[in-house]
Amino acid sequence: MAAGQTPPSIAEKAARFILRDVLFDAVRFPVWWYTTGTANAWRFVRHEWLSILDRLSLRILFRNLLKPMYGDYSRSGRIISLFMRLIVFAFNSLAFFVWACLLLAAFVAWLAVLPLTVYQMIVRLVG
Repeated sequence: MAAGQTPPSIAEKAARFILRDVLFDAVRFPVWWYTTGTANAWRFVRHEWLSILDRLSLRILFRNLLKPMYGDYSRSGRIISLFMRLIVFAFNSLAFFVWACLLLAAFVAWLAVLPLTVYQMIVRLVG
């Protein structure tokens, strides 16, 4: 502070805080939400998608679909193995589809929550 100047009052400090930090954050937040935040949300969805794919072993099940289980190469062993693997593959595929739909819905909700919040704020303030 230069000689002869008075220190800023609390009101001046509060006004500077409101103008600089609060208003700047109000402008910066939507930009972050649709850039960095959306990229982080998409990375999470992609990671979860690949993780559930590995946990359900769909790739391994598909590769081994026609191989007999327990080394039983007889005709009945092959038929039983095929049907059992088809049933397991169908249920795991259904679980994967449901989880993928939930992840997609969560990502769409991420994209929609900010405009819906602003809309609700405007409706409550005006109406």
